[in-house]
Amino acid sequence: MEKQPYPVIDERVLEPLPPKRLFSRNRGRTRAEVPFVPAGHQLVYRTRNLYVLDTTDLPLDSPTVVEASHVSLVDVTADTEVVAEIVIPSRDAANFTLRVAFLCTVTDPVAVVRTGGSDAAAMLAGYLKGHQRIFQLGLDYDLKDINDLRRKLDAQIRAYHTIEPPDFSGLAVTLASVEVMTPTQVAELVAKLREAQQTHTVKTTQLTHDHRLDELELDHRRTRERQDTEHTRSLDAMRREHARDELRKTSEAVGADPVAAIYLAHAAGELNAREVADQLRLLREREIEQDREDLRLAVDHERTQERLRWEAERADALHRQKTELRREVWSREDRRWEIEAEAKRLDAQRVFAHEESRARWEAERADVRREEEWKREDRLLENEAVMKTLRARTEVIQELARHGHLDTANLGPGLDRLITDLLVGAAPALGASEDRAIAPTEPEAPATPTPSGPGAGPGPSSGTGPGPGPGPADADFVDDDRNTKVEA
Repeated sequence: MEKQPYPVIDERVLEPLPPKRLFSRNRGRTRAEVPFVPAGHQLVYRTRNLYVLDTTDLPLDSPTVVEASHVSLVDVTADTEVVAEIVIPSRDAANFTLRVAFLCTVTDPVAVVRTGGSDAAAMLAGYLKGHQRIFQLGLDYDLKDINDLRRKLDAQIRAYHTIEPPDFSGLAVTLASVEVMTPTQVAELVAKLREAQQTHTVKTTQLTHDHRLDELELDHRRTRERQDTEHTRSLDAMRREHARDELRKTSEAVGADPVAAIYLAHAAGELNAREVADQLRLLREREIEQDREDLRLAVDHERTQERLRWEAERADALHRQKTELRREVWSREDRRWEIEAEAKRLDAQRVFAHEESRARWEAERADVRREEEWKREDRLLENEAVMKTLRARTEVIQELARHGHLDTANLGPGLDRLITDLLVGAAPALGASEDRAIAPTEPEAPATPTPSGPGAGPGPSSGTGPGPGPGPADADFVDDDRNTKVEA
C-alpha cells in the first residue's frame, strides 16, 4: 500500500484560462481541475505569488480560483500520526531501524504550502538525523543487544525533543513514541531459538513422562509380584487351615482319631484296602511335613528374634561406648579449659602484683624525692634568710663605722660581743646545712675592715685565749680599736 503524503495531500498546477470575450459566459474551472476537499482538509490557492486559503468554499468561477496557477490540498486534522524511519548502523556491521512516531497538527496551511513542507515524514527524518548521538549509540551495540539499545534511544530522542523540539513553519509536532524495529536476522534467530527450545521442552517432557511411565510400570509389576506372593502364601495358609479344620472336625466326629476315620470310611465302603493304606501313609507324611514346617517356622522365628536382639544389644553397646567416649572428650576439654583459665588467672595475678609493687615502689620513690626536694628547698630558704640577716647586720655595722659612731667611745668589748653574737647566731644556721652541693653566697667585701665569714671566732679582742686566732680581717679591726682607745 502506497503511503499517503502529509500534510499536503495533493498538489495540482492549474492551466491559465483564455481571456473572457464579449458576450461570453463567465470563465470558471472545472470540477476535475480542483481536488475534492474531504472533511478536515483545506485548499490553498497560489495567485500571482500570493497564497490564499479557501475557508469559505470558493466557487469554481471566483476570481481567486480562476486566476490561480497552483492549488494544494492540506490535511488540517489534529494529531495526525507521522512516522519517521531512519537506519542506524550497529557494531556488527548490521543496521537497526529506528521508527519514531510524531503527532502533527497543521496550524497554518498557507505557511506549510509557502515553505514547501509537503512531506512531514521526510522533514522529521531529517530532524532526527540532525542528532548525531543516536548514530553513535548504535555503534556500541550488536543486534542481540537490541533491548538495551531501545532504552538508550528512547531516552536520547525524548531528551533531544525536549531540548530542541522540531520547528516547522505552520506545523505543530509532538513526540508520540520511539520504537526500534527488530532486525530480520534477530527475529529469525529468536524464532529458531524459540522453536529449538520448544522442541527441547517437548522432548524433555516426553522423556520425563516415559521415565515416569517406566517407573510406574516397574512399581506396578513389583506390587503385583508382591501381592501374588502374599496371595499364594495366604492361599497356602488357608489350605493348611482348612485341612486342619477338616481334620479337627473329622477328629471330633471320630473321637479325634484320623486312623479311626479312615477305617470308618473303609468300613463304610468308601475306601478299599489299598486306598486305606495310601491314606494312612499320606496322613503320616502330612503329619511329618506339618511338624517339619512348624519346626522350621519356629526355628526361623527364634533366629529372627535372636538376630534382632543381638542387633539391638550391639546398637546399645555402640551408643553407650560413643556416649562414654564423648563424655570423656568433653571432660578432657573441660579440664584443659580449666587449667588454661587457672594459668591465665595466675599469670594475670602475677602481672597485677608485679605492676602493683612497681607502682607502689615508684610512688614511694617519688614521695622520697619530693620530700628531699622540699627539705632542700627549706634549707636553701633558711640559708638565704640567715645570709640576708647577716648581710643586714654587716651593713648596719658598716653604716655605723662610716658615720664615725664606732670612733666616739671605747667599743672594744661591746664590738667584740656584737660580732660574736652575729657569728654565733649565723653559725648554727650555716652548719645545719647538709646539702654540700649548695653553698651560701659569700657577701660582698665591705669598704671598711669588718669581721665577716665563718673564720671569726668569739675570742677576746687581744687575740689571746683558748679560741682560734684572729684572721686578717680581725687583726685590722683590733688595730683600729686600739687606736680608738689611745685617742680617748
